[in-house]
Amino acid sequence: MKIKKYGILLAVLLLAVMVSGCTSNQSIPTKNFSISGMSFMYPESWNVTSQESSNATLVMIKSEELLSSNGEKGNVVLILKVSNASKSNMTQTRDEFATQALSGKNFTNTTINIAGSNASDMSYIENDTQKNASYARLIDFTKNDTLYILMFATVGGSDMDAAKQYFDVIVKSFKVS
Repeated sequence: MKIKKYGILLAVLLLAVMVSGCTSNQSIPTKNFSISGMSFMYPESWNVTSQESSNATLVMIKSEELLSSNGEKGNVVLILKVSNASKSNMTQTRDEFATQALSGKNFTNTTINIAGSNASDMSYIENDTQKNASYARLIDFTKNDTLYILMFATVGGSDMDAAKQYFDVIVKSFKVS
């Protein structure tokens, strides 16, 4: 009888730990950004700048840590949209990233769904110039002859695990029209 009682207690305790682990992710306060047919959410404490030309749009999103350290430590996201992707040489950017990624640690290369399209998703960890572990991730896809490249990076020993959560906010909310 005692074994059954402890077994039920253990099962309830295990369930409580599992549920609390699943719900412990803190909600990240976000803002919405929209430009040139793209929209996404980003951490509200981060700074967004953008540039548009006739066939390309560049968006840069910087963490408050990167801004306050003059680019020495923090997180950055670059989003590039290039029209007429079939005429673009941006595949070279992807190839260069892949070559760099293969020399890093914890290299991953997978396919994800983003903005209703299948996308290449590569990431790796490598030491930066100050010997701090840095994380880099590149997602790219083409939709309606438009190339989208999303590059994520941590520098200066910034918390990679925290950064990945912030990066995921952008990835999961990224939409194109």
